[in-house]
Amino acid sequence: MEKDEYKRFESHYGIINLVRTRRFQALMDRLGSSRISKPAGWLLLYAMPVAAGLGFFLFLSELGILLSPRGAAVATYVRSLSPLANLGLPGINPYLPIVDGWIALVIAMIIHEGAHGIVARSLGLPVKSSGLLFFLFVPIGAFVDVDETAIKTTRPSYSGRVLAAGAGINLLVGVLCLLLLFGFVSTMKPAVDGIGVTGTYAGYPAAKAGIQAGDFIVAVNGIHYDNTTEIEAAPWYTIGNNITVSVWRNGAISNYSVTLASLKYNNTQTGQISYKPFLGVQEIGYAPLQGIVSAYTGSFTTRPALYLCIPTLPACQSQVPFSDTMSLFFTSSLGPWLVPLSTLLYWVFFLNFNLAIFNALPIYPLDGGQAFMVGVKALGKGKLSETALMRITSIATLAVVALILGILASPYFF
Repeated sequence: MEKDEYKRFESHYGIINLVRTRRFQALMDRLGSSRISKPAGWLLLYAMPVAAGLGFFLFLSELGILLSPRGAAVATYVRSLSPLANLGLPGINPYLPIVDGWIALVIAMIIHEGAHGIVARSLGLPVKSSGLLFFLFVPIGAFVDVDETAIKTTRPSYSGRVLAAGAGINLLVGVLCLLLLFGFVSTMKPAVDGIGVTGTYAGYPAAKAGIQAGDFIVAVNGIHYDNTTEIEAAPWYTIGNNITVSVWRNGAISNYSVTLASLKYNNTQTGQISYKPFLGVQEIGYAPLQGIVSAYTGSFTTRPALYLCIPTLPACQSQVPFSDTMSLFFTSSLGPWLVPLSTLLYWVFFLNFNLAIFNALPIYPLDGGQAFMVGVKALGKGKLSETALMRITSIATLAVVALILGILASPYFF
């Protein structure tokens, strides 16, 4: 083995730092020698085409939407989003939370690279080096450098299992996290029967009284309400009238005496300026809160976009999952652990799922592209030259990349 392969520290461009260690290789040797490592390698090999199939299904579905009659409206929505949302980097992608996003990304990269090394060692293939990858001093993943010469010269069933291990383990971990997530959110329910306050308007009665986001309005003038439409239809809901608002907060109910303000608005029926009573709250009713729970727990087959979508894909016109709404308005038998566990599980699932898809697609030099070349070589039974193999793989790569770029870019041009 060459001397520089064991250089413990490397810095690239002053910001990407690699730290090598022999401990990972010893761990991969132990795991690779276990009884389940070889059957697991076959399982991961079969998981890779499943991940690729899911990727093609999602992308072709998006293409169908763009070409449908609603394509123009969908394109308008996509243009309203930041193009940075296509990048799976927390802190750059506006949809990825920084803390949970980085934890999920590091987990996905470590198990991806580790699976390559473990399967390689189970088959007796050498691993040249391994270690941790840092952005400055922040860990962003791991790397495992399997001997490329060994991959190219060994039998196709061996190289195929090594190449498929990363995408396969990402897919399986993503599915496991998704199942756990279903279990967690099935315990979720609105904290109380009432109207959730998502925010208040400064200078208006609710804000002046001390009502705040996360509160529940459970009654007004002693009468229970679970949506503001009923409140606004009440005979006492008039400008200048004093009302008593009962608010639930952290298990306790407090009463606030407020005077309804006057809100100027343009009356579309008369075409004149009119005034209406205004409490000054932004709210979500009890029925919509229940709908959020049922959307996440009971309608996966009808609303998969809640879980499977990259935000900028045309079909994904929904709220970003597991936002602060959960922590504000829901409770669970898991107590305070519901929100952090569910949020982390979602993003671990999301990044593993997407990492599995993109690494399984026949895009060279990603794992899927190399596995595609191995498959074509095996089908050719030694009759195809290296030049022919590379030409076929390059054509497949260009076709898939053109499909993806076309879907992501077309809303900005058509």
